[in-house]
Amino acid sequence: MKKDVLIYFAGKIIPAGVNLVIIILAVRFLGKAEYGKYSLVFYASMLLSTLTYGWIQQSILRFLSAYPGQQVLTINRFYFLLLVSTLSASIIGLFLCILYFHLSWQDTAVVTAYIFLYNIFLFHLTLNQTNKKSVRYATLEGSYYLLFFAAFLVLVLVFNQRLFIVLFVAMLCGLVLTEFLRMTVLPEGKVGIDPSRIYFDAGFSKKVFNFGFPITIWLFLSYLVTISDRFIIKEFSSYDDVGTYAAIKDFIIKIATFTTIPILLAYHPMIVEKWNGNRKKEAMRLIREGLNYCLMIAAVVLIFFLIFKNLVYTHLLHLQVNKELLVSAALIGSAFLWQAAMLLHKPLELLLKPRLMLIAIVFALIVNALANLIFVPVFGYPASAVISLASVITYIIVIFVFLFRFHKQGLLRE
Repeated sequence: MKKDVLIYFAGKIIPAGVNLVIIILAVRFLGKAEYGKYSLVFYASMLLSTLTYGWIQQSILRFLSAYPGQQVLTINRFYFLLLVSTLSASIIGLFLCILYFHLSWQDTAVVTAYIFLYNIFLFHLTLNQTNKKSVRYATLEGSYYLLFFAAFLVLVLVFNQRLFIVLFVAMLCGLVLTEFLRMTVLPEGKVGIDPSRIYFDAGFSKKVFNFGFPITIWLFLSYLVTISDRFIIKEFSSYDDVGTYAAIKDFIIKIATFTTIPILLAYHPMIVEKWNGNRKKEAMRLIREGLNYCLMIAAVVLIFFLIFKNLVYTHLLHLQVNKELLVSAALIGSAFLWQAAMLLHKPLELLLKPRLMLIAIVFALIVNALANLIFVPVFGYPASAVISLASVITYIIVIFVFLFRFHKQGLLRE
């Protein structure tokens, strides 16, 4: 377990570093307004990816280990679902880019191609995570981010491109080259996919859909909780404010993700394995252990960030931030609590109660949307930071209520 955590942590250094540097360089070279446009289009793409691939990802994590003697067959069944679902994501993305964002055909083609290849990329990452191939996972992910970063630098510094679509072009180049490396250089790149065995299995598809889709709706709504404030800020303010707020929030989220995702990646397969082996007590112990690590990391990051926030905002991002102490503390709290919530609600996943997670996220989304619509027109984006924290706390409170009930019923014990 500790070895996997360390491998995932080391593997996340490159993605985290690239993400942080990209935020800094994008704001500097492209400007706040262009970064604001990128943020809106990017997170709309992530919403589509979540809606169309999330249920497959969660089902792989939950069920692949349940078919130990039929893994190749199971992977091929998942791959068929991936292709159909990802194609639908690209089609929806095409209409979204043209009708809502009013992008050109060239920009639309880049964004939709990115959505398609990104889902393929996530599929292979998920297989490596589920099979506890932490080194392969880190290698694949690190390759993508290094190639993405190199492409961005070439486009900005050599070809002097200064529009938001540059980021999508760079990400698309990274995905294409990473897929090429996966198929030609990286070990076991094809991960058992056999084109002749890719087919539709009605019973299997129904099983994974019934489990995964409620979780996908949860993931979709949780993304809305995270990003809806940007769209509301846009309606009541400008792309400059969207860019400022998005840069701050993205920067903090990347730090929270980098410092905690290795724990989530390493603990999730072990928790599921213990639970599937009817060792619920051990699974619950692992959940508590992971939560303790996440909260300790959050405390350390909060202290350091508040000490050096002026350096980050003034010298790195070149931003003037309104109510910077309030915004920083609220966004750090919300980012790390979301990461902790991924472990906190794990018993509901394992009990196959994703609809209860949906109830909790709906409460959080209602709080988030209503509060943003009321307070953003008056107080601007600092209100969104506080509301983000309040939304997460709402979610956690509702989850605690459900867990307390199941604990009393003895469903979380052996």
